[in-house]
Amino acid sequence: MADFIPHTPQETMEMLGFLGLSTLEDLVRHYPTDRTFPDLPLSGPGMTEREVLTELDGWARKNTGSSKAVVFRGAGAYDHFIPEAVHTLVGRGEFLTSYTPYQPEASQGLLQAIFEFQTAISRLFGMDLSNASLYDGATAAAEACLVAVRYTGRSVLLVSEGMDPSVVEVIRTYTEGLGVRLQSVPQVQGRTRIEDLRERLSSEIAGFIGAIPTFWGTVEDFTGFREVLSAEGALFLLHANPHALAILRTPGEWGADLATGEGQPLGIPLSAGGPYLGLMTASRTFMRRIPGRLVGQTVDQDGRRAFVLTLQAREQHIRREKANSNICSNETLLSIGATIYLSLLGPRGLYEAAAASHRNAMKLREGLSRIPGIRLSHEGVPHFHEFVVGLPMDARSFSHALLERGYLGGLPLFGPGEPEGENRMLWCATEVRTDGEIEGVLAATKEILAGGNRS
Repeated sequence: MADFIPHTPQETMEMLGFLGLSTLEDLVRHYPTDRTFPDLPLSGPGMTEREVLTELDGWARKNTGSSKAVVFRGAGAYDHFIPEAVHTLVGRGEFLTSYTPYQPEASQGLLQAIFEFQTAISRLFGMDLSNASLYDGATAAAEACLVAVRYTGRSVLLVSEGMDPSVVEVIRTYTEGLGVRLQSVPQVQGRTRIEDLRERLSSEIAGFIGAIPTFWGTVEDFTGFREVLSAEGALFLLHANPHALAILRTPGEWGADLATGEGQPLGIPLSAGGPYLGLMTASRTFMRRIPGRLVGQTVDQDGRRAFVLTLQAREQHIRREKANSNICSNETLLSIGATIYLSLLGPRGLYEAAAASHRNAMKLREGLSRIPGIRLSHEGVPHFHEFVVGLPMDARSFSHALLERGYLGGLPLFGPGEPEGENRMLWCATEVRTDGEIEGVLAATKEILAGGNRS
């Protein structure tokens, strides 16, 4: 039955009957209804393919993307400048149509491109090594947590409140089936305190994961974390925005055992949420324990430089009972794009872009703080390019009003554990925002708040 793939309605019904189900929808009935897409409300039955595509295109045109609005939102996906050469080069046939790099059939050119990516990411994160990429930042963080669980043989992970809540949910999804429990480490004024970490440590703790910077935009001080965790036999994990690492201390400088990140800020378009690029780096101790592929440099029998997939064979990712991970594919095309982006900017260019992002964000934060009714969160704590403010009205209503004026404002924050969450908003400014755009969104904010729409 495992090899049976239904091709006809009768075969589909036979498969469902074997599973004890009545309809195909029963296969996904356990999914939360708020996470499933409803039936498409098409204008009529029996439509042709062209008519359906025309109608779907009309709906798509109602979306307001970064090409139609000035973006002041981040929360994990950022509007950065991407040199045109990145698009041109990754579109070349040898990259765009290259085969997934398994062992003997990968070309030297493709292997070298991946090796260059690993080198660039290792240096950016300040770590000993990088793999050849994973699906996205959230799954990379989850995979790193699984490494900590396997390495220590323990079943509890400490997670900083500074982590992106959506990343934490992915970690939970990956680990709960293995009996792993997540425990939150609170933040005080946007920072995780070492005393709060210390009091939660025990012989059950596999590791702690924190963020550079936090989801709230604040910059953590991880001084002493490595020593406290190591003393208890736990691993130190960090999840970093690679754009920020051009000006902030790297995971390697903090002494991290494993470090992950979302590679989208490195020359990858917003693209309606993906596909993006998972980054995973590690200290040398974990060279044979991290998932994914590693490309190494060597010499061939004639003494010429050559590149090979090393340490892990293809079977490592197929035999479930022996695999470090069941993730079989990386994001080679996007990792090549990130490599080209980093090569074009260089260390100095990346630093200047990150510094400009920080300056623009602080200029926006200062301007918002001067508007009556707006309250800054996490005052006195350094930020990178995101920050939280409290509004005198519902954040979602305010966001809609801003969008009508051509601005995609900060992310409205709401949910459990969010004091005044419905009135709080996470703003972002990157290097592409101009003084005129910042002044424009400040003027729009004043206009909206002066219009009597306060809660």
